[in-house]
Amino acid sequence: MSPSPPNPLTFNFDISCPFAYIASTRISSLSTRTHTPISYRPVLLGAIYRATSAPQGAGGSASDVFNATKRAVTAQSMARTLKRYKIAYDPPSAHPMKSVDALRMLYCVNDGEERRKLMEKLFRAYWVEGKDVRSRKVLLEIAGESGIHGLDESCFTNPSARKELEEATAEAIDRGAFGVPGFWIPDARWVDVNGDEKVGRYFWGQDRMYFVEATLLSLNRGGNWTEVKDLESLMPRCIPLPLHTSTSSSSIPPTRLEFYFDFSSPWAYLGYTQLPRLQRLFGANLHITLKPFLLGILFREIGAPNMPMLAVSPAKALWSRQDHADWVRWWNSVGKTDKIDFKWADTFPIRTPTVLRVGIAKPETTDLLYSACWEKNENVSDEGVLADVLTKSGYDGKALVELANSPEIKAKLRANTAEAKELGICGVPTYRVLRQHGTSEWKPVGGLIWGQDETNVVEDIIAGWDPETSDAVAEPRKGQNVNARL
Repeated sequence: MSPSPPNPLTFNFDISCPFAYIASTRISSLSTRTHTPISYRPVLLGAIYRATSAPQGAGGSASDVFNATKRAVTAQSMARTLKRYKIAYDPPSAHPMKSVDALRMLYCVNDGEERRKLMEKLFRAYWVEGKDVRSRKVLLEIAGESGIHGLDESCFTNPSARKELEEATAEAIDRGAFGVPGFWIPDARWVDVNGDEKVGRYFWGQDRMYFVEATLLSLNRGGNWTEVKDLESLMPRCIPLPLHTSTSSSSIPPTRLEFYFDFSSPWAYLGYTQLPRLQRLFGANLHITLKPFLLGILFREIGAPNMPMLAVSPAKALWSRQDHADWVRWWNSVGKTDKIDFKWADTFPIRTPTVLRVGIAKPETTDLLYSACWEKNENVSDEGVLADVLTKSGYDGKALVELANSPEIKAKLRANTAEAKELGICGVPTYRVLRQHGTSEWKPVGGLIWGQDETNVVEDIIAGWDPETSDAVAEPRKGQNVNARL
């Protein structure tokens, strides 16, 4: 007996969000690959911001509260994402424009193909064609261009449409939404970061659509991501990923990967755990250079909060904690044998100046130090504890801490921190790829890549993709049979 078809995946969006626009260009192909129908449920982004006390306010954009350095890094990331997916983008000068009438109109057409076509037309009108989607006349013209006839101005005040939009927004908030795009998988059974069993899973972000896809593909396998064949290939790539080390090639030219980090970041820890995998994938021509620096000093100098999670809405802070757990699960499912045994530190934030200097004085201790911070829950902010951790692992802990406190090592840490600021780094982990041809100088390729969640971008650039010159399109399952479910 064949399994029953899955319930629809709910796609929450507001046409005023550029990231929801990106997701809208990719949701249909996800539906095809997973054989999952989509329910298109627009929501009011401003109402979500208001309900979750977003720092930018109901009428703002998330980037409004970014410092200048973070704004520059995220703008570069956005441009790179648009390039990777070959998405047309010409944002309106009037952004953000009020979208409530457009969203109500969507609820006046049938959920399914009709609504999908109208949604795509509305997104394109907003983000490419420069149309004034605040105008009801313009909206009705867009509906006609979508092949939808019979709508008139009454759709903008339709009580049923208004109610459904409000209910969809409230529903998304109740599920944990603090922005868009959002994805609700009603059949997902899972255990949250607190150990509670749940039914129904909400994911946020166009850059988490591989989590959505993995969850859909594993529904009939107990929700176990390890059962999804070639799981890592769900992360979109411009260059097909070598799925087995035996097929990897060292044909890349000499390439240097600089990894900027601070032991204090649990996200940088996750990025660090994947460096050995990158080394195996790309072979001896990939040279990985560790760049420890003081994140707190950088934050102070660029005007960032010392603890970023205290500067976001409670809903986003809760999501971030769960997102980290999802990433631990993801990398454990990808690695299978290289397990991450992550534990949150009792003492947080971790004061890391001496820890970083030990890492500079003795780089081979980096594994040990990261394990002490994020696996063993050792209070390495205390130099006595730090020395003991080192001694138990065969080092002269006391002597190494003394060396770490020497003027020479302190100067190296200051230099690394100054370098991070000079490059325009806004957080950790940050990756920088440099390439050398022949005896030429090392030249950076692809700009700064912030976040371990962009490891696929790092891999593409190492493999030869160049955002300045390449026309390759990023796709999940690149180079594979996309019709295979598992």
